[in-house]
Amino acid sequence: MSGGGKITKNIAWLMFDQVFILVLQFAVGIKIANYYGAELYGKYNYAVSLVAFSAIFFELLNSRVIKKYYTDDNFNNVVHNVCFFRNTMAGIIFFIPIVIKFTVGMDNLIFYMLMLMCLDNILVTATYGVENFFEFKLESRRIVISNNIVKVISYTLQYLAMIFHLGIVVLPAIRCIGNLIRMGILKYQYRQAYLIKLKNLEKRVDRDLILRIVDEGKFLWISYISFLIYTQVDRLMIKYYMGVADVGIYTIGFQLSAILAILLGPVENSLFPKMMELYRKDYKEYYNFYLFSNTLITQFYFVVTLLSIVVVKYTFKYVYAQEYLPAIGVYTILAASIFIKANASLQTGHMTIKKITKKSFYKTLTSLIINIILNALLIPKYGINGAAIATLITQFIALFAIDFFIAEYREQALVQLKSLNSFYLLKELIKKYRSRKESQNV
Repeated sequence: MSGGGKITKNIAWLMFDQVFILVLQFAVGIKIANYYGAELYGKYNYAVSLVAFSAIFFELLNSRVIKKYYTDDNFNNVVHNVCFFRNTMAGIIFFIPIVIKFTVGMDNLIFYMLMLMCLDNILVTATYGVENFFEFKLESRRIVISNNIVKVISYTLQYLAMIFHLGIVVLPAIRCIGNLIRMGILKYQYRQAYLIKLKNLEKRVDRDLILRIVDEGKFLWISYISFLIYTQVDRLMIKYYMGVADVGIYTIGFQLSAILAILLGPVENSLFPKMMELYRKDYKEYYNFYLFSNTLITQFYFVVTLLSIVVVKYTFKYVYAQEYLPAIGVYTILAASIFIKANASLQTGHMTIKKITKKSFYKTLTSLIINIILNALLIPKYGINGAAIATLITQFIALFAIDFFIAEYREQALVQLKSLNSFYLLKELIKKYRSRKESQNV
């Protein structure tokens, strides 16, 4: 299969995964939000936001940097060390809620959910290296198969939990059951597809390898910390200023915006190996591929974002309970931030390939400070819409505006600016169509 065909197939598998999960979320996830109500659903998502900060430790090994270390004779060593490192971090994090509970105190329900979510972290990180390797090999179908089997089981159990009137604490418990099964499936696929072909299955902790990956990705890691904080801090500040019920309402708007963004991850992960290949081969060819791909993503999301705002506005009341109606305004604002994110979706890959990640820390840190200040100013005045506005402004600064003032990032800023030109995309598509017709006639 050609490189382009393999990329397209990989994106298709990842898209199928996202759409399948979307269908399940609409079939069961919405019922969960409506059944438990904004108060309990808000507590659940508040716990989710707290556990999300554990990624600060996991991301010491950046996913894109890891992929640069895979070789035909050394891939299993990389996979083993990535799994070992992340799993060890998850094991340490498991004890943090216990320490907090018995020192400063914590709501019992939130504590039990945090404990189960931390256990879930351990199960997920046990196979992260395997998932990363499958992505590198453009074999995302293996991840999709395990994900979808687990999601069907998980959502079925969640639906049964509602039928039998079980408490919301059962949701993270079901996540643990699902990811235990997922771990087994992924390990089995990896063993059958790759390990069985290896003569030497020796596993060892390679401290030097781990330190090299950490060192090469340290600026991406620092940037990620800032990014994680300013994407999670809104819910924490909403709870502080308003209450957990408003966290639940805001989360609905946020989840809908995440649905809008489902294409970004699959496309970014699938294009990265091709971009890396072209960069090593010819920079002009790499740049043209980067510009065309970014323009295609940007223009697609411009249309889809506008359509989604209209669809959500007129269908929301038929799906969610009345208490969640304010989430429509949140979604409308966050949808605009997703468009900005789409315009910058290839940015991190570009910086990683060119090894210019150092200054990304400064721009992300600046954006973090701005986001916290904006949340503090806008939430008391505009409520949950204020948090969404703060996110939109921060995304615009972090992913676009600030790059024009940093010499190393000006190129990607110009690529993103050019990507707003619909005529360029039309011209390139016509050119590619004529080229294909000519090659078929020869």
